[in-house]
Amino acid sequence: MSTVLHEIDEALAVFRQRSQARPVAVYLGERKFTQLILDVARLGAPPALSTDAGRPRTYRNLELLRDEIHVDALRII
Repeated sequence: MSTVLHEIDEALAVFRQRSQARPVAVYLGERKFTQLILDVARLGAPPALSTDAGRPRTYRNLELLRDEIHVDALRII
């Protein structure tokens, strides 16, 4: 599994524990965003990453945003 996807899963779990609100976006630093794209391409989109409207099913309702300033950032908004 992609290390970036693993980090997103952990960040989402922490977000859900701390907040009653529904997450709307995953804010990834430029390096993590690029690594995620490369990981998904290398994995060939196996069933765990099967998509619905171009996103992994787990993240279907989340926007993926890229941060060009904080290149190693990962935030859930």
